[in-house]
Amino acid sequence: MDTPTDIRQVKIPTVALGLILSVAAIVGTVTWSSARLVARIDQLEATVSSIESTMDMQSFARVVDVSEDLDEVWAEVGRVNTALADVMDSVGVLLMRDEQSYWED
Repeated sequence: MDTPTDIRQVKIPTVALGLILSVAAIVGTVTWSSARLVARIDQLEATVSSIESTMDMQSFARVVDVSEDLDEVWAEVGRVNTALADVMDSVGVLLMRDEQSYWED
């Protein structure tokens, strides 16, 4: 067996060299694409974080405030119902008078 003593004596088959270069190109492409994807994900996370920090959470608190005023709303509904019943009674009385005046003739 001849052991090479100089780098020029080392022979690499062309097929093996092509295979090594192809694998290196594929690895480089995949690494580049994944690095770009990671950068986009980081940018998206930063955007979501900024949106969350500027979000107005007061609208959710207002629902609690409205629920506390529910007794006042029900009291007002009761007053409106009473007024409506009075109006209905007044209309009934007016209709009865009109009907009685019709039959008196």
